[in-house]
Amino acid sequence: MDLKMMEHIAAKINEADMVLVGIGEELDKTKKVNNNDIYIQFSNKLEGTWLLPYIKSLLVAELMEESRKMYQNLFYILNKKNYFLVSTCQDGLIKHGGFDLERIVEPCGGYSMLQCSAGCSTELYPVSEEFIAQIRKVMLGEKSEKDLKPPMCPNCGKPLIFNNIDAEKYNEEGYLKNWMIYKKWLQGTVNKNLCILELGVGMNYPSVIRWPFEKIAFYNQKAELFRVHSRLYQISEEIKDRGYGICQKPEDFIRELSNTF
Repeated sequence: MDLKMMEHIAAKINEADMVLVGIGEELDKTKKVNNNDIYIQFSNKLEGTWLLPYIKSLLVAELMEESRKMYQNLFYILNKKNYFLVSTCQDGLIKHGGFDLERIVEPCGGYSMLQCSAGCSTELYPVSEEFIAQIRKVMLGEKSEKDLKPPMCPNCGKPLIFNNIDAEKYNEEGYLKNWMIYKKWLQGTVNKNLCILELGVGMNYPSVIRWPFEKIAFYNQKAELFRVHSRLYQISEEIKDRGYGICQKPEDFIRELSNTF
């Protein structure tokens, strides 16, 4: 991107009282896994079974190092600021960037916790490392998937599934605590110099980031919004005087922006 614009964005971040960041589907590694040859192979074999999401979770974890540097660069940009991050990614990799975990909310859930598939309670359960080791053996061909059974809910005996938005009865308890923290943080942005960054946010869940961020920028006359996306970077007419659409891959944008700090 143009160096002058990059320096302008860096200056706005430095001057801001608060920085709000939205992380969208262009940065979600679960989307990349969908095109992974290994995942496609297992998908053809195990489509519709309980086991396939576990295969996906392992393949996502293998991409951690690929994402860690990007999120560390973002943390380097934000670590001295009063920031909050809203992510619709399900890969959970944002947690490995160094951020304060109470300044992150992931309303779409992910692959780190399990919930009852029948929704019998709001309780969440960690994924057993021992069980993941068994799944890995299936991936390596050392064990048959027929030898494994899904973890079961201790309350009703129904299968446990990953706590994310793909669940038929999605248990939102997994993110509600941090969502309340986020809403309180937002209240503090009123009449403050606010820098808003949208990174790879498309139209998958526009009511979570894209539309609310536009509304925040519209009502807060001291706010500026920078929307970074490889295709959907357009800014609405209502905020065009304080909004910037940047046509760029968000990971490249983060790397270039970190070099200006």
